Amino acid sequence: MKYYTGKGDDGKTSLADGRVPKDNKTVRVIGEIDDLSAKIGAAYSLIEDNKIKEDLKSIESDLYLISAELSGYLPLVKNRRVNPISSDSVKKLEALTDSYSQELKDTNRFVYPNGTQAATSVNICRTQTRRVERALAAIKCGNEAIKPYINRLSSFFFVLFRWLNQKVGFKEDFF
Repeated sequence: MKYYTGKGDDGKTSLADGRVPKDNKTVRVIGEIDDLSAKIGAAYSLIEDNKIKEDLKSIESDLYLISAELSGYLPLVKNRRVNPISSDSVKKLEALTDSYSQELKDTNRFVYPNGTQAATSVNICRTQTRRVERALAAIKCGNEAIKPYINRLSSFFFVLFRWLNQKVGFKEDFF
């Protein structure tokens, strides 16, 4: 099997409704999501806790759904009997965030982004999620649950960053 086509050599790529420049705002969002997925994969490789790995895998699946929807290919994905991101997806992510945050001390101060390799890699996922969120702000999104989901996702990664550090006894440093 060839893993290249050469179709993008002209600076264009395909969305469901046709060829567009690779600097198209929607393509940019999808690329930022792809970057985030890769960073989640890197974090996954550093985490030993199976529950967290399951959570990250679920988030990766959600990100694939978001990319499919933004690109117009969600009908193809729906053939796999999956549901698009919805307000229930946002609530599920909020509950997941709350489950980890219950074990943390409250803070309203800036936390230095230091800690273990696993925790700091999760914090990099948080910053990449913010990049996705900024790119999303530049496009019209038909699914009103996508932007809130991405917003909650950065909060989830912040909480998980702190939780992973706390789990191993890393002392947080505040600004």
